[in-house]
Amino acid sequence: MTTSRKLGFTLVLGVALALGTAAAPAASAEPVKATTLTTVFGSGGGATGSAGYGGALVNEAVSVSVDAERPGFSAFHSSLWCGCVVNWTNLSTGASGSVTLPIYPELGNPDWVFPWTETGSGRIVAVVTASEFTYLPGVGTWTVP
Repeated sequence: MTTSRKLGFTLVLGVALALGTAAAPAASAEPVKATTLTTVFGSGGGATGSAGYGGALVNEAVSVSVDAERPGFSAFHSSLWCGCVVNWTNLSTGASGSVTLPIYPELGNPDWVFPWTETGSGRIVAVVTASEFTYLPGVGTWTVP
């Protein structure tokens, strides 16, 4: 290969890399569903309960989201009829806390999202109980970046 061919090849390769880098989309992480905790069965404080029957029966699976752009935070999701409490413990740091569900959306706010709970980075384990009486608790574990 001649020197002019090497120079031309290097120039073409350099331009291709520069254009490829400039045209590449910016990386952004969307919140991802980390896990769905097992279904909790119990009695809640609601008038209808998540099962939709006449009593306050809770039959709910709570899901958890994490976001790489929000290290150390988790978001808990449920239906509006889940009278539940999520008790979580960070096995990596020893921190613990609880979140009471349901979390009601702000009326009239189209940009409302579930609030983020500071759980800390690491391995999290959680137990979900119904607000009044729990027949079978929900459990699960996930990793927070």
